[in-house]
Formats: sequence, C-alpha cells, structure tokens
Amino acid sequence: MDTGWRPLPFRLRHLVLMLSAFVSMAYSGGVYWDQAHPMSPNAPFHLPTSVADFRDHSIAGLAFASWLFAILGAHEMGHYIACRVYRLHASWPYFLPAPIFMFGTFGAVIRIHARIQDRRTLFDVAFAGPIAGFVVAVAALVVGLSTAESVPAVLDSGPGIVYSLPWVGGWLAELLRPDESLVMNGRLAAAWGGLLITVLNLFPAGQLDGGHIVYALSRRLHRWTSWLAIALAAGAVAWSFVERHPPMYLLWVAILLWMRHRHPPLVYERSPLGALRIGLAVVALVMFVVCFTWFPVKIVD
Repeated sequence: MDTGWRPLPFRLRHLVLMLSAFVSMAYSGGVYWDQAHPMSPNAPFHLPTSVADFRDHSIAGLAFASWLFAILGAHEMGHYIACRVYRLHASWPYFLPAPIFMFGTFGAVIRIHARIQDRRTLFDVAFAGPIAGFVVAVAALVVGLSTAESVPAVLDSGPGIVYSLPWVGGWLAELLRPDESLVMNGRLAAAWGGLLITVLNLFPAGQLDGGHIVYALSRRLHRWTSWLAIALAAGAVAWSFVERHPPMYLLWVAILLWMRHRHPPLVYERSPLGALRIGLAVVALVMFVVCFTWFPVKIVD
C-alpha cells in the first residue's frame, strides 16, 4: 500500500539536520552555559516547560551554538573541500542533533563514497579537517576568554565543577587574563568543546583523523600508535577514577577498542608522502598535544 511517504531529498535532508542541530545546540547553550545560574552537566536535562521557556533558552544560547556550529562546520568542510580537490565523491556534512546532551549535538560527519587511492590523498583529506576546526576553535577561545567574567577570590576557593582548558587554552588565558579564574560562558564553552572534539579526532588510531594521518605515514606505525592511543585514553580514565573526576574519555576507550588498528587498504600503498606532509604530520602531533588535557572536567571538593 502506498502511504505517500517519500525520503527527504538529499539537500533537504542535510538542511533539516543542520537546522535541528543548531536549534538543539542553542537550547543546550541556554540551559548549561549562558544563563544566570547554569546547570551542572551532571544534572538532569532541563526540559522546556513552555514555548516561551524553549525560546528564551535558545536565544540565550545563540552565541554558544554559533561558535560550536562554526567549529564543527569548519572541520567537516575542511574534509569536504579536500575531497573536492581530489575529485572524491563525498557528501555534505551531516550534523547530528542531541537535545539531551550538554553540547546539543553529537558532532558532524561526511560520507566519502570513493576508495582513496594513495597516501598523499589520505593525508590531505584527514589533515584538512582538524586544522580548520582548530583555527576556528582558537578564535572562539580568544573571544570567550576576552568576554568571560572573573570569579572573586572568595568564591574561587569553594567546591564545584571546573572546566579544564587544554595547554593552548592555558597559554592564551595566561596571556589575555593572567592570574584570573573565569566563569564559563557560551563562547568559551564552545571553544572548550571544540578543542575536545579536535583532540578526540586526532587520537592516532583506527579510522579517526589521527589514525588516517599515521596510516599515511606508515601502515606498521599505525598498528603501534593505535594501541598506544588506547593505553593513553585508558590511563586518563584510570587516573580520573583515582582523582575522583568524571572519566570523560571512558566512551572513547570503548570506541578505540572497537576500532583498534583496522583501516581499509589504499590502492597504492607504496606511493611517497613527501617531506612537506611529514612536517605537517608533526604539526598534527603538536595540535594533539596542545589540545589534550587529562581531566577536561574536574570536581573540586
């Protein structure tokens, strides 16, 4: 029986997901980051009590949503543009809304409908995403640090939740707001989340961006770094339990164990990578280091 239902057209499907994710991010930004008394990420999600409540929270979270959307969009468009350069058939980014999550999204992905031919192509497509997202995340970080309110010394010593910026955030904070403790706002939260997403993607394992980069360098090296990435994430989780902080990398350990060192072979495995791309691989490693933090969220007693 014909029910009259039809799949959404390709471009409309992307648009619907994009708008849904943006609205979800805006609402989450208003709930968690940009209101007078933001909720704890450990608290139950605030369901809207009325249309006006949903509207007010969403308007309050527009800055958070705009910056996080820009970070995710830059990352995926970096991949997409690299695919277009190499004439690889790839989809537009799919944004994944998540209304019950503190960021309002599970991120964004593109689908590549072609087998990658050689190491240079693999490297360029993999590297283009993290570097584009990182640049926008640093811009959000500068804006967030510049606009964040300072915490009085009396309140700074009390119990609560502390969002730990990675090394690049600590350096910029010391440069822009030396010797201050800052209140997280939407722009700063978007930068914090964007840098966390960047470092998760740069773990050198499986088919993550970092895994693609290492595989382009050496198939054998990829096997070793995949297990090292698992050990690093597992170590961060174990240390979190010891220090009684939220184990932010727990899910990532499961994902890394599932992927391990599996990676589809290239058509031309022996094609040379070149000195320039080896240098850019070092840049990717530096990005991973400056975006990494053992405890993205700390509980202060």
